[in-house]
Amino acid sequence: MHDTCAWSHFIIQSLPDGIITVDGQLQVTDLNRAGEKITGLSRKEALGKYCGEVLQSSLCGKECPLRTAMISDEVISQEAILQNRRGQKIEVMLAAAALRDDQGTLLGGVESFRDIGLFKRMANERRQVVGMFAHDLKTPVVAVAGLLRRLGQGKVGELGEAQAAYVETITREIARLEKLINNFLDYVRLDLHIITPLSSAIQVEKECQEILTQLQPLADAKGIDLQAAFPKALIVLQADPLLLQRALSNLVENAIKYSPPQSLIVLEVRDLGTEVQFSVKDQGPGIAPPDQEHLFELLFRGQSAGREGGLGLGLAIVKRIIDAHGGRIWVESSEGTGATFHFVLPQSALP
Repeated sequence: MHDTCAWSHFIIQSLPDGIITVDGQLQVTDLNRAGEKITGLSRKEALGKYCGEVLQSSLCGKECPLRTAMISDEVISQEAILQNRRGQKIEVMLAAAALRDDQGTLLGGVESFRDIGLFKRMANERRQVVGMFAHDLKTPVVAVAGLLRRLGQGKVGELGEAQAAYVETITREIARLEKLINNFLDYVRLDLHIITPLSSAIQVEKECQEILTQLQPLADAKGIDLQAAFPKALIVLQADPLLLQRALSNLVENAIKYSPPQSLIVLEVRDLGTEVQFSVKDQGPGIAPPDQEHLFELLFRGQSAGREGGLGLGLAIVKRIIDAHGGRIWVESSEGTGATFHFVLPQSALP
């Protein structure tokens, strides 16, 4: 039966990621097959060499992840560029940690490294596809909407009652399609970090009141009472005003959409010191417990969605916006008692 050391060597050699181990002086004590493939050096050639000679990482020297991990006893994870023996530069994700025995004595360090060049190229291709998709899909939709407006205004002749009704229906559906396209593109842009927060000092109450004013006609159509509750003291928050308004608008519009006529929706803001909490409370059908953990997932539509249209993009976009600001979002609800969506943002902008 193999002893522990033999099993450890077997496991390391079988891993798909490159693995290199070093002693206390950063001299290589092992290099697995995946590591050989990435570096271009054989295990025999690497043994005993200084790890920087083998990896030739952009982080070698003062920022050496292995040295830092062995000193701090923390796992260090970051991107780097390795240069193999053929002079090729390879983008990798490194993870370094200290190696200690059962008594806590430092034996050396271990570092894993994975080639992420393919993933980087795929991400860039996705960005390019999104850009082309945005242009190629939105252009004809905008053109059709413009032509429909001209038809509705009688620019090419007076329309009969039936024709006008058809044009109105088509215009409404084109507007719905344009909104779906914009929601999808915004989600992808946020997910790929094409859109990132541009933080500035904003007055929270002013931003909230603008959203309520914009959505008041939608609430009035269902007889819904929109109310707001703000602290007495003025709150100034470091955040992206356009993204914050988008998040609040999606939540309030969602509440209007699922609330019954003649009900109440409240947008509340609370100052928590280092954070600001926003809450949107409705008197809708509520959300079943099994649905709550999936609410912010792309394209998820829970049991309470009923006949309401949409692709489930609104809440997914809100979560991406809150995540991008370093905040968090959650929901409190039970079936038949309405729902309250909460999110908090740090008072200060992310570095």
